[in-house]
Amino acid sequence: MTVPGALRGRDGVCSPDAREPEKYCRDGSGGRGVRARVEHGTGGHHRCLRQVGTALRARLAGLPNEVRALTRGDDVATASAGASAVVHLAGTLFPSRSDTYRAANLDTVLATVSALKDSGVRRVVFLSYLGADESSSNPYLRYKAHAERLIHASGIPAVVFRAAHIFGTPDAPGPTVSEMLSFGGRPVTVLGPGTQRYDWIARDDVAEALVHAALDHTTPTGTYELAGPQSLSVDEFVAQVNGADVRIRHLPAALARLLGHVLPALPSPLVDVMLRDCLSSPGAGETAALFGATLHRLDEVWPAG
Repeated sequence: MTVPGALRGRDGVCSPDAREPEKYCRDGSGGRGVRARVEHGTGGHHRCLRQVGTALRARLAGLPNEVRALTRGDDVATASAGASAVVHLAGTLFPSRSDTYRAANLDTVLATVSALKDSGVRRVVFLSYLGADESSSNPYLRYKAHAERLIHASGIPAVVFRAAHIFGTPDAPGPTVSEMLSFGGRPVTVLGPGTQRYDWIARDDVAEALVHAALDHTTPTGTYELAGPQSLSVDEFVAQVNGADVRIRHLPAALARLLGHVLPALPSPLVDVMLRDCLSSPGAGETAALFGATLHRLDEVWPAG
């Protein structure tokens, strides 16, 4: 892959790895380039943040950036000293028992913004969700939107990507796709009618946009929807990644919502998100071009078997 001139030189970017709560990286000069705060739940849809972080680090392998992990006890402000940018990927749609939606999706941002005060960091990049809304009764969507506002109010130029549902590759499908794969010919369980539509976006396309937003400071700041080039229903998606003969079992929406209130393994906010359409606004396709990413259709990443 050719590295654009704007991405060469001293700027750095950081990538999170699975289970490690905080990361930073060094730039080519040996100084700290960028850091990111990453805290994940033990399961659920937004384990996809881990897969994005892994893809981000892979993309950075050809750039002069060294990625290192920080432990929870490390001082955020000290770790960020000399950083040119921060990439924040913390959050979860499925908090662990010891976690909460607020702690994972808002408090991590509060801590990062506080630590970056007077830090000299020139840009913050935050991966949010397409349906983020401070007026929502869904705590995941509400805290995501609140976190966006805090980042923009930090005084540091910021890029917020509201990403649609993210899919990985056949060799590393990621959590969302993994829940939709058939094993041993067993049917795939889909929440709701399966007609809900998402503007699915490829993991590597998200990583590419994050890299450009963090390293190329000629790209604009603001909040941008980041969505794929095609809208597919959940049933269409399941058929593409498994084959047309896959069996699909639908859990009625009303029953799914009821179970979301009583089953810890199926939290209500997750059910609500998965039952909603996840569609971008007109013109959202321009985001990829602004941030140097070429969008890939599902069938380009998952050819029909």
